[in-house]
Amino acid sequence: MTGLLLLATALVAPGRAQAAPEGALLAEIERYDTQIAALDAQIATLRAQAADAQARREAAGVDAAAADAEVSSRRGQVESGLRSYYRLKRKGVLPILFGAQSPLDLRRRVYYLLAVLRNEGARQVEFAATLARRAEAARTAQAEAEAAVALEAEVAGQRAGLDAERRRRRELLVAIRGSPALQERAVAETRAAQGALDASVKAREGSAPESAAGADGAAFRAAKGRLPSPVAGSVFRAFGTSSDPVTGEELRNLGLDLAAPLGTPFRAVFAGTVTRSGYVRGYGQMVMVEHGTYATLYAHANGLRVVQGQVVNQGDVLGLVGTTGLALDETPRLHFEIRYNGTAQDPAPWLGR
Repeated sequence: MTGLLLLATALVAPGRAQAAPEGALLAEIERYDTQIAALDAQIATLRAQAADAQARREAAGVDAAAADAEVSSRRGQVESGLRSYYRLKRKGVLPILFGAQSPLDLRRRVYYLLAVLRNEGARQVEFAATLARRAEAARTAQAEAEAAVALEAEVAGQRAGLDAERRRRRELLVAIRGSPALQERAVAETRAAQGALDASVKAREGSAPESAAGADGAAFRAAKGRLPSPVAGSVFRAFGTSSDPVTGEELRNLGLDLAAPLGTPFRAVFAGTVTRSGYVRGYGQMVMVEHGTYATLYAHANGLRVVQGQVVNQGDVLGLVGTTGLALDETPRLHFEIRYNGTAQDPAPWLGR
């Protein structure tokens, strides 16, 4: 919290606000968002590894139980064979052979004795192998159990770090909400971020092949009023300008903010090519899909599912609803924009009822 207070003090103190580095608030939020996303990914990986370890542990337990059952079933046979073999050795082989009544009987007795000896030897070898398998299965089960416990402990440690980062991020947002000066600074930084994004989009669209762009743009334009909503959610901030209740600043919303539960998948409203997928200050985790002269933008995500250059179809999942970027009230939302040649359009008339 001390770092946040120092940041807030530097931004609002007389004579120091202008000296604060440009983009300081959004940069700080980006740092938290990036760290939280990295920890989330690490935890997801560790949980998958822990689930695999648990599955291997259970499989090893089944193998160990099967080996125990095999040892138990073979033990009786081995003990019986050993007793017979012991009695045979005590009695001796010669009396059995000399007791033969004919050459044919002798051959039969020799064949029998050799078969008994071979079978008993093979049985002993198999039993030794069974004992070795049981020991190995027990060692594997123990190793997998230890691995599962270690992974669970690592998940708990990463989870604690994630909770701490989220707490610090919330503290920063609370500090901004409680200070009109900080809110004004946040609004100014957001406008600067929007301007940089606008310039980037217009530069890209200006370099796109005109014939292909026109064809794609016409198909998108023909779908006006029939586009599906990118996520099932209620509109809690519409397109256009509104007055901030704290600062009185005129805030311009370049799209629609749709409230939806955290982690809800959002989808492409039209087929196109992903031209941006990553973190943009103010917007948080963001996807932009190009449709010729039109583009759709999806922001404040918690987890993206596409990469730049990927071709997507209508209805493909692009990411998950979140709170990244400058979302002061921390309401999970999807910020959705439609742009024509880089200029924001009101998305409401484009969406089907």
